Amino acid sequence: MENRASKKRKQPAALVKKEKSSSDRFSDLPYEILEHIFSFLPIKSIAQTTVLSKHWNLLSLWRSHPHLDFSPLSNPEPRNPRRLSHKHQCKATKFVPIVLSRRQQDSNITTFRLFGHVSYSRLNKCIQHVMNHRIKQLELDVYLDCSFTLPPCLFNCNTLRVLTLNHQKTAPVQIYSTFSTCLELSYKHFNYLTSAGLSSVHTLSLTNVHFNFFEHGSDLFSGDKFPLLRNLCLKNCRGMIDLKINCPGLEILKLEVLRLKDLGIFGVGLLELQVKKCYLYADCSAKILAPSLHCLYWENKANVEFTAESFRDINTGFLFFRIKTPDAATLNRASKVLSALCFARSLSVGSQVLEILSSIYSSEGGLRYSFNNLRTLELRTYLTKDEVTGIICFLSSSPILHTVTMGVSCSMTGNETLDDDRYWSSQSQNLKSIERHLKVARIDVQGTKMSKSVVSLVKFLLRYETALQEMTLTLESDPADSPVVQRTIRSEIMKFALPSSNVIISFLPTRPEPLNSRGTLLELV
Repeated sequence: MENRASKKRKQPAALVKKEKSSSDRFSDLPYEILEHIFSFLPIKSIAQTTVLSKHWNLLSLWRSHPHLDFSPLSNPEPRNPRRLSHKHQCKATKFVPIVLSRRQQDSNITTFRLFGHVSYSRLNKCIQHVMNHRIKQLELDVYLDCSFTLPPCLFNCNTLRVLTLNHQKTAPVQIYSTFSTCLELSYKHFNYLTSAGLSSVHTLSLTNVHFNFFEHGSDLFSGDKFPLLRNLCLKNCRGMIDLKINCPGLEILKLEVLRLKDLGIFGVGLLELQVKKCYLYADCSAKILAPSLHCLYWENKANVEFTAESFRDINTGFLFFRIKTPDAATLNRASKVLSALCFARSLSVGSQVLEILSSIYSSEGGLRYSFNNLRTLELRTYLTKDEVTGIICFLSSSPILHTVTMGVSCSMTGNETLDDDRYWSSQSQNLKSIERHLKVARIDVQGTKMSKSVVSLVKFLLRYETALQEMTLTLESDPADSPVVQRTIRSEIMKFALPSSNVIISFLPTRPEPLNSRGTLLELV
């Protein structure tokens, strides 16, 4: 009986010893190793460790955690911005100042992220606290009930490397004036009230920022104010009519919706440039000096006075014009953009580029430049008469073109002239002057109807592109079309495969998702 009782008494002691030894294996690690391990966890999980035991509470690893990401704890934008209250504010901002105030004095902050709705005063306190801990990366994706002025401490920080500011409210808010019932529009944004730069920042992304003192000219983005800047993104920013960017170390530049009149870009080491919907005025200009440019995305009005030497090292170009009725001056300006891309190896163009190319070809009797390095061409078209002429211009002026991909929309009508074989025979005269190199052709029809224009285009390529080896036709099936109609279309196309005996023709069903490569606007079914 005594032996049995002693065994019963010994078992709990053994279990306690086993549990203690197993639990202390992790707790007894050096503080530096524990700090490194917990650096991979979110701040919420770090804070929860304080309730595990007294030992973990004394450790307080969350007080020195280098990555403070409060995005998972945030609330989205309130439904009614006119009726904001404290309960709508981001939950994280209620204890962010407490977390920062209890941090160790020598604990630096590597990353600080905040997302959601936050009040002006709390955001200002958060920034001031963060700047006292040698912050390296600051990301604010917030919604404010009023415009926010960036504090001076942000510009005095010499440890900041990455800065991302995004005010989530891009559309105007309708409010009523205090002294009248007149409806007004209120835009909310960050206010940039100083001409000082950020000397230590190498990545800068600003969305909905108002530069108050640069209405008539801007030399803010210069080498002396941003000496280490490598990546710059400006989106929906106001107050800069004349924008000049001259940072020697800049490699990636993205500009979108800036309401500019004049743009000057001078970057010896610039590799990637994106300018999208940045012009608001009638007479606009763009002067670009980027001899090392590899990728250019240009989507603007065609009447922008474009000044740039040919980009000889360019690899990829995306070109989309927005224009109503082109005149002689507009065609001349658009031609300068096309000529600057004549050394590109890959091009993606929109339908209006094809129309302008056709107008240039008709007015000047041909193109003054060729796309001698072009290997891959992606284009979007409605297959109008002018656009077909633009397609022929590309084929005739690209002697080593290997692959062409066409996204065809069949929603337009009135293309009866394209169904005439005599029209396509006349277009073939432009292809006889050079040797054909096109190997792959992909035609993706957007819509459920296979128009006669598409069939005529396929016939044209099979008949005159004698080097063609692969033809892929993607069509969304229409329930109204009987299998007999579909077989008739296929058989009609297959008849014209004989001149190119090596061509392989494939008919594919609809792809589940549109293809999208590096921001191209070409939508393929």
